[in-house]
Amino acid sequence: MKKRSFSEPTAAGRGHCPLQQSFSARSAGFSILGFWQANQTALLLAAVAVVVIVVCVLWIFRRRRREVFPEIRSEAPVEEVAVDLGLTQVESQPAVESRPASSPGIHGKIEVLVGSQQISTYLVTDNPLSIGRDPAQSLVIIQEAIVSKLHCQIFARSGKVFVKDLNSTNGVYLNEEKIAERELNDNDVVFLGKKGSVKIIYHR
Repeated sequence: MKKRSFSEPTAAGRGHCPLQQSFSARSAGFSILGFWQANQTALLLAAVAVVVIVVCVLWIFRRRRREVFPEIRSEAPVEEVAVDLGLTQVESQPAVESRPASSPGIHGKIEVLVGSQQISTYLVTDNPLSIGRDPAQSLVIIQEAIVSKLHCQIFARSGKVFVKDLNSTNGVYLNEEKIAERELNDNDVVFLGKKGSVKIIYHR
């Protein structure tokens, strides 16, 4: 019998298949530079659209934040003056936005004095101002022995301002008269206790 002879693969066909040749052709045909040149206008338009969308989202977020939190203001903070009175320790409420006394909801202001020193000033609004020694119960905190934990309250009713004794130990005095509740007029002086070391002046 004759032996069949097998010829070796040619150099052109060795190690290559049609699938590999097709992939190589596609890889050689794609380039980033070519893709950019062919789609330059579309890519620029897409980038501009993305920037516009981001700007719009940030603007809407900022506007909603101001609507939800109207107390956020761009005004400079109010400077607070610290007064050293030795044993006297008075804590004032956070600074409130200063508005004219004629604004809706504002019924004047009070000055808190210990001895001859003015400690702080508070606006009289539609929300009652509780005055006392206990920070857990009072908005106007006066750390003096003559002041009860919850001494009195200043509140507005029907456009008028009143002071009311809240069963304090040393009482509330207006023009040297002990009172339970009384309407306040401009420049009235309210004493917390008869000694007169702690007083509140109302200004309309």
